Amino acid sequence: MPSENRLFYVDAIRAYAILLVVVSHVFAPVCAGMNDYPRAVWWVFNVLDSAIRPCVPLFVMISGKLLIGSAREETYLQFAWRRFSKLLLPFFSWSMIYAYYEARMQGNDFDAGRSVLEFLQGPTEFHLWFMYMILGLYLVAPFLRRFVRAAAPSELAALLGLWFGSLVLEFFFPGYAGSGPTLTLLNYGGYFILGYVLDQDGFSRLEAGWLIAISIVIVVFNAAGTYLLMAQNGGTLDEKFYVGIAPLVAIYAAGVYLLMRHADYEKILAKAPRLRGIVSLLSLESYNLYLIHVLFLWLFTKGHLGFVLSENTGGSPLAGVPLTAAMVLAGSLALSVVLQRIPVVSRLLVIP
Repeated sequence: MPSENRLFYVDAIRAYAILLVVVSHVFAPVCAGMNDYPRAVWWVFNVLDSAIRPCVPLFVMISGKLLIGSAREETYLQFAWRRFSKLLLPFFSWSMIYAYYEARMQGNDFDAGRSVLEFLQGPTEFHLWFMYMILGLYLVAPFLRRFVRAAAPSELAALLGLWFGSLVLEFFFPGYAGSGPTLTLLNYGGYFILGYVLDQDGFSRLEAGWLIAISIVIVVFNAAGTYLLMAQNGGTLDEKFYVGIAPLVAIYAAGVYLLMRHADYEKILAKAPRLRGIVSLLSLESYNLYLIHVLFLWLFTKGHLGFVLSENTGGSPLAGVPLTAAMVLAGSLALSVVLQRIPVVSRLLVIP
């Protein structure tokens, strides 16, 4: 869709989310290496790890706003076909690429049949779990759209209250509701509806101030809680406070969504007019960047291009992380743009 016909805050939220994803995957080894880095350096990235946690919820909320709030009239099959026809083939192709790469890195032969079976059972690489979740939400989105159109505000509030209550129970009693893809769909499905609901209301400067303050408190609290858990476990990473379905992360993500939804973009773009094009590009390429970026992360950090670029480049993550993240992002974006210009290949590897 041409950028002038898009809502800029939608692009801004999606661009912000993909940037958080890329950067977080670059500095993840630092956060997991509590005993491997100077404590002050580790704390910097622990706080950053806490700060980036709305990334996946933001993706889901903006999808909920766009799909549940859409006025387009279409049958269920039309709705599903429009989404799956764009996403499924590139998702499958990149799943096979990662399966091949994993096999080669482990010194094994690539088994296509086994890789296809693995794809049907779950992700072939750690970050691809998101694709299963979002495709599952696309399957139920038409039903959710009918519900929210007929539901009173009090009914939507009650539903979100039940959802948040389930997140609280899962936090304090892990596994009480079991596990698996159905639970993941229910947990993130709440964000789908939350994005639609939050998009309906106005916003005041006082509320913005409170949300900023609450967000800062949550970031610091979750970082401190994670430190205590890791210290008790000898430095082993424990993401109890950081998972996308943690209650405080849900509150924090809702606050970020509202702040970005109601930001004064006219004033921002007046001072930095080039920002519009950059944000729109990142937004349009967000799914492709999500699929591709781990490939470049491997290529750089494992030295497969003849040199090593990692979180430790320059002798410290304070230098290595921003440099590696910028290169991963640039490489992923460049590859996506090139692939889109190649007939047939573009349909296999790029989400339009």
